[in-house]
This record gives sequence, structure tokens and C-alpha cells, in this order.
Amino acid sequence: MTLPTTEDRDPLSIGLSNRSDEEVLSLLLERQMEALRAVGPALPQLVNAATALQKAAQAGNKIGYSGAGSAGLTALSDCLELPGTFGFPADRMCMLYAGGVENLLHLAGTHEDDIALGIRDFDQSGLGEGDVLIGVSASGTTPYTLGTFKAAAKAGTVTIAIVNNPGTPLQEHSNFPVFLNTPVEIIAGSTRMGAASAQKAALNMISTLVALRLGHAVRGHMVNLVADNEKLRSRAQRMLQDLTGCAEETAANALIQANGRVKVATVMIREGVNANKAEDILKKYDGNLRPLL
Repeated sequence: MTLPTTEDRDPLSIGLSNRSDEEVLSLLLERQMEALRAVGPALPQLVNAATALQKAAQAGNKIGYSGAGSAGLTALSDCLELPGTFGFPADRMCMLYAGGVENLLHLAGTHEDDIALGIRDFDQSGLGEGDVLIGVSASGTTPYTLGTFKAAAKAGTVTIAIVNNPGTPLQEHSNFPVFLNTPVEIIAGSTRMGAASAQKAALNMISTLVALRLGHAVRGHMVNLVADNEKLRSRAQRMLQDLTGCAEETAANALIQANGRVKVATVMIREGVNANKAEDILKKYDGNLRPLL
């Protein structure tokens, strides 16, 4: 019987325990690097996915993620990081995870087999027409994730599938499938390793491209962040000094007046206006700082 790549065994895993620690780690690293190289051929698919995500973000629609097990954790990581990194509104994001919050610590596998649970979770998510749902599944057959996609199709929600096997049901039910042709895992079926690394890289690339196009990342800076702790305040101050050429004290004062919002503070300094006027100016450019620089 021919196994899917995500379940097959790597021949190099035979006798692995007889190798030195350095040899084992070297092999693990090489497999990780091979998995990351698998993202390259999927660039056209990633562009299409990013375009769909950008369209939804510009329209003020919601962004959702769905998944189970380690693939779900990869999706969850992206969902949690985007508001802080690129300022995506947290109230317009949601995560559909098989088994819910209580399953995050123990990862009981039974929930991922429940297609009805996926449908129910989607129906309760608030996602609808014009929104985007990103499903991550190494096998591409996870019933829970497939359930969320079936419900999404009925609701008019755009779907992006990230999978590591070809010709899977999740791809077939997706508007924008992304196939990452990662190699077999050094530990058969342990897709938290190579497959997950490729998934995370793909998600990072999609969201970063969208952030660039929306003007949330300018000149290598995360200008859409809100500085609400000491680390971010220091980072925001450095951004302002770089973007405006102002003095340290000027940057610090502008951030206070802008309630930690880097974009607003940047416009305040460059245009010599107060926070309210800076907000009005930004609105004319849909919040994109780049034309003002």
C-alpha cells in the first residue's frame, strides 16, 4: 500500500539510534531545510492566497483560521501574532481549533475526526460572506478542518488551504489551495517537524506580503503596532526617529500624544499636526503611511 508522504517513513530513520547525537541532529536539520525549500515551488499559490487575504482586510472583513493538532497550533500561532505584529484588528480574527481551548494542553486526537464539530464551530464563529478562512492540515484530510471548509462554502467565506499532500479533499474544497511538497518525516507521521516548519514559513510569507501591501510594514518597520509595553515603546521610538529624523525626546512625546500609535505619531511629526489631524490625514490614504513618506 502506498502511503501519503506525511505518513510514510524515511529510509534514513533506520538505525537512527545507533548514530551519534551530532549525526542525528544534522539529519534532523537537513530534513527541516528540505521542508523549507518545498515552499519555493508554491510561491504562485501563496501570491494568490495573499491577494485574497489582502482583499478581505481592505474591505474590513474577518480572518479566521482552522485546524487540529500540531497543524492547528501552527495556525493558532499566526492568528495570535498578527494583531501585535502588523496591527490586524483582534476583533476581526478568530481561531477554530478542534476541541477548543481546553484541548490545547493535552491535544486529544478524537476531536479532529469530528466533521460535524468543524461545521458547528464555523457556524458559531461569526464568519460569513467575504471573510477568509485559512485551514492548515498536513494530511489535507482532517475531518474537523474539512467540516469548517464545507460550512464556509455555504456561507460564502473564501477559503485558503495549506496542505502537505497532493490531491487532498481540503484542496478540492478550497478557493485558494497551497500545496507544500515536503519530504517524509524522519519520524513517520510526526508532522510537527518538517511539515509544520513549511506551514509556518508559508503563513509568515502570506501575512507579511499582505502587511507590506497594506502599508503596515514600511522601510522594514512594523509601523502598525501599538506600543503598549516598554519593549514596544523603545522599538516605536526608534522607528519614529528613523522615519522622521527627529530627536529622541520628540519621538517620545509624539508617541504619548498618539497613544502609542506609530503611524499617527509619524504623521504628527512629519506634517506638524496634532493626533486628530494626523488620523484624518491617514484616513485619506486608507491608513497607508507609505505615500506620506
